[in-house]
Amino acid sequence: MAEYRDRHEQFLAAGYDLVALSVDDPQRTAPVVARLGLSFPVLGDPARAVVEAWGLLNRAEKGGIAHPAVFVLDRERRVRYFSHDEISKRVSADDVLAFVRGAAGPPTRRSRVRAGPRDFLHAILNALRRGFVTPRS
Repeated sequence: MAEYRDRHEQFLAAGYDLVALSVDDPQRTAPVVARLGLSFPVLGDPARAVVEAWGLLNRAEKGGIAHPAVFVLDRERRVRYFSHDEISKRVSADDVLAFVRGAAGPPTRRSRVRAGPRDFLHAILNALRRGFVTPRS
């Protein structure tokens, strides 16, 4: 999300706004939004209804989280682009930005996301703080 945060103004200038969707409730999402300094809304789907309806529910992780995905909707709310990504490989914000600007066709290349030491530290601290969650049956 930080990659999109850094390009939010550019998306706005191209006539598109950003919205993120999380399976967490707003109270749990708020600290992440603050820590990342996100200037776009992060909507909550704790019932996982939207995520499941779009086929993005990953039941095998943390009790059921969303697979990363990117949607581009036009003014009539029609989906013009959809990318169902992986945790480690995602379409870049730059490629999506080029698409919405009309400078390129739909992005097809996915870049590998590399976690750094800080990411691993956050994961370990979160696991210690919140415990380990097993998938729902």
